[in-house]
Amino acid sequence: MKVLMKNYLAFLAFSLISLGIQANCANAYASAGYSLSHAKKSMGANNFEHQQYYAERALMAFEKAQAQIESCGCQASMDPILDGIENLETALSQTEWDMGRFYTKKALENAQELLNSLDICTTTETSEFEASSEETQEVVPDELNTLADELEEVSTLKKQLDFKRLAEIDIAHLEGSIRELATLFQCEKALHILKDRKMRTEEELKAESLEKTKAYYLSQVVSIHNKALFAMIECSKK
Repeated sequence: MKVLMKNYLAFLAFSLISLGIQANCANAYASAGYSLSHAKKSMGANNFEHQQYYAERALMAFEKAQAQIESCGCQASMDPILDGIENLETALSQTEWDMGRFYTKKALENAQELLNSLDICTTTETSEFEASSEETQEVVPDELNTLADELEEVSTLKKQLDFKRLAEIDIAHLEGSIRELATLFQCEKALHILKDRKMRTEEELKAESLEKTKAYYLSQVVSIHNKALFAMIECSKK
């Protein structure tokens, strides 16, 4: 029984460590998505001011991803991050639209490399986790039920983290579109609603169900959309 319990505790410890790494990598993936989105916006800008604005936002996202990668364990992702930061800093130091766009394009490629690298890390961690689970010895029914409950919690949290990552990227795209429209029509009210949102923590996700996580992000999309709509309506009355 002692050997059995030792195996179970070792398995559980590995599960929690793996989950922690995946959570940090999920946050880094979201930041990488932001860097890609902002770099694309910078490339699509038709004036130097907007190009520099989005390049700066992309740089901030890269720097955030750098801090998250340090606790994620995916060191292979550090090279595209450092290259992206260097290219965007160079882009922001330019005084001509063409040169700024040239270095931003290189940073856009770095952002895509970063996302690909994180995909590989996530796949590798999942494979290692599955291999470890196959190597554990057979457990008695009561302990098997306990283990099943633990694994179900891990599975649910992983789904929440994946959904959070995708939702954050889509919301960033929505905010980017609103910012472009607000800037085009010089609607300051619409710009004011675009404030930095607080990133949800792993502890917050653990305290709720997957359905509640989906409902939260849906409410965020509806709120941002409605606030922007009302702001644009107010601006149209001037």
